[in-house]
Amino acid sequence: MTHETAIPAPPRSAPPTSDPFIVHGLRVSYFTRKVTGYLDHAGLAWGLQPSLGANMAAMEAGWNGGIPVVEAPDGTLMWDSTSVILHLDTRFPERSVRPSDPVLAFLDALLDDFSDEWFYRHAVGSRWLFEENRVSGSLDIAREGRYELGTPFDLTREFVTGAMTACLPRLGTTPDNIDAWIADSLQPWQRVFGAHVAEHGFLLGRRPSLADFAFFGGNAAHFTNDPVCIRWTEESSMAVFDHTRSLLIPGSQPLGEWFAGSGDRLITVDDLPATLIEVLAEAGRHYLPWVASATVDGAATVQFESGPTAQIATTDFLDTARGVLLARYVASRCPELDGVLERAGILQWFADFTDQAAEVPDHLLAPQPADNRPYPGGA
Repeated sequence: MTHETAIPAPPRSAPPTSDPFIVHGLRVSYFTRKVTGYLDHAGLAWGLQPSLGANMAAMEAGWNGGIPVVEAPDGTLMWDSTSVILHLDTRFPERSVRPSDPVLAFLDALLDDFSDEWFYRHAVGSRWLFEENRVSGSLDIAREGRYELGTPFDLTREFVTGAMTACLPRLGTTPDNIDAWIADSLQPWQRVFGAHVAEHGFLLGRRPSLADFAFFGGNAAHFTNDPVCIRWTEESSMAVFDHTRSLLIPGSQPLGEWFAGSGDRLITVDDLPATLIEVLAEAGRHYLPWVASATVDGAATVQFESGPTAQIATTDFLDTARGVLLARYVASRCPELDGVLERAGILQWFADFTDQAAEVPDHLLAPQPADNRPYPGGA
């Protein structure tokens, strides 16, 4: 399925830019780790400025609080993890994370969306609804966050715990359904994802794509970090740890190629391994039916196989993200792509909703979207 042409990493002593990017975020933040994983992969120097979201310069530039904010060496501020990575990928294409094949490019965007809009719910819910994780996570966040706030450690910890706990009902994660979020959604995903990357290295071949960094962010910050989550991941698939480790140490292995068709033709379903089809099918079990309904009706119910449900409203941010993904589908649509989506059982969630397509952002521009919060903040 793949070709093993080695693409060496840039020398670690001479990154493409000598001045560092400053990442305003947290080491145990889902989206901060997504961005820093990419920066490591691209060989871009960076430093972390601990931030809970009180970045006045970014606020004055129009940011509304979703970490991280990335400050370029020339002082330009940008935010929204996916948009930041896609923008930097245009500037530093030597180790691009976007396949040129339009079928693979859309699958990459789909899986990135799946991670960003779905699995952060498991991450935040599990951190604040399991006591061992709550103790560990609040300690880690307060330790870093007090540098920005300047408040006493215990007060910072209390503030963070209260704010994040208040978010949980809006995410759809509650004490009554969190076990179903884990057993019916997270762990089945980990088993399918683990089986795929154990055989093929990364989601779309022998080199990481945008979607790999999306899942790396959740894994590095939560699912291979928080103590209760670590045990779940050990039970589900040790390959999740292997995938995470491979991106924690970029350049440790030569990069191969994306999955490819014969000659110059587009990828077809017959070119893709069955394990990737199973990965795509996971998006259709809970996420795509919910998001398709919620972004039309304003809210929708997730029905877990073990019985519990989650009633979750959409947000302006999610409506926008869905519109962009549908725009990418419209732009990429071809028989080859529809064949892949049909095989995975998820074509209807795109083909039947093209009227919601918005516009694809111009990634040549440093991103500063007006809305950067995937869910409403705590009270």
